[in-house]
Amino acid sequence: MKIAVFSSSVDPTMGGYGNITYELCCHYAKAGLDFVLFLPASEQSKNKQILPFKTEYILPNYVRRVSSPRIWGYFFKDIDLRQFSLVHNLFDFPYCVMAARLAKKYKLSFITGVQGTYGVLPLTYWPEKHLLKRAYRQAKEIIAPSVFTKEQILLYAKENYQFSVIHNGVNFNRFDKNIDISELKEKYKNNKVLLTVGMLKLRKGQDLVIRALPLIKKKFPKIKYMVVGPGKWRSYLADLAKECGVGENVDLVGAVDDEDLVKYFHLCDIYIHTPRLVNLNFEGFGIVYLEASACGKPIVAADSGGIKDAVVEGKTGLIARNEDVEDIAAKVILLLSDNQLADNLGKQGKEYARAHDWTVISQKFIDKYKQYSL
Repeated sequence: MKIAVFSSSVDPTMGGYGNITYELCCHYAKAGLDFVLFLPASEQSKNKQILPFKTEYILPNYVRRVSSPRIWGYFFKDIDLRQFSLVHNLFDFPYCVMAARLAKKYKLSFITGVQGTYGVLPLTYWPEKHLLKRAYRQAKEIIAPSVFTKEQILLYAKENYQFSVIHNGVNFNRFDKNIDISELKEKYKNNKVLLTVGMLKLRKGQDLVIRALPLIKKKFPKIKYMVVGPGKWRSYLADLAKECGVGENVDLVGAVDDEDLVKYFHLCDIYIHTPRLVNLNFEGFGIVYLEASACGKPIVAADSGGIKDAVVEGKTGLIARNEDVEDIAAKVILLLSDNQLADNLGKQGKEYARAHDWTVISQKFIDKYKQYSL
């Protein structure tokens, strides 16, 4: 059994696709799986690390629409896959088009992953929807990280496919460790601390938390909301905080390195992340919730996208109504007022994260490979 794995990135610092690809492939290598990771040629100059698995930088560069002249590379570029038994495209459009075509040419089994937005959004375009639906039909199985992602594909494709749901994973040991946060504790002493990690943009919903802060502040005047991550929305969020009268309560930290990120997770009292769906852009799962859970933190989330697969309501966190500022505030106030509830959610969340370590998740994919390899 030898697997051809297609992806657009293997850079774990870029989050999302890069993180998932890197973690899966590292665990494949540890498990002794025979595979090759195929990536766009443009990724070779970006990747400075020595990877513990074989990588070929020969795919066409990433495009979102077939109007780009580069799309023809997906139709005509050949890669000799005769030595392989199965093709696994990790992430939806556009590489699923090429992966499906090559699998068919070399008479190989084909499976594809879908992570969220770009498993669904191209189904609303022409001719992308025809290319994507053709790949979906050919797949032995489509693997989604959440029930929501699966349901959205079925809704917009208006066809039935063979689906399974395998959640994304977390590097549990990276977050579940003793770490010195004394400096941060001193900086934020006497404050209740809320934390959101992610790009600063509309879909991530940091503005909803800022709008909820005045309500939270009435009950807990010593409240700090830390927002970790880069993005063009920074000035908007800063202005919004001032407008809401909570400018001194919001700390827009910006991007941090891996070690400091873990420190912020361990410092916070509640991890809060309330994304929204924007023009079919949505959270397909939300690995960041598992990262917070691995640190034993209770979560306040929003009922949007695939969140309910990453956060178990009443067990690992509380899920507020979508874009409901008052409900978000109420959930935060409840957790800050009930230490026992917060502790229980954190403890159960840690076990949920442990069960989603990449060692466990990668084995689920390996089992699929064994099932479908010729």
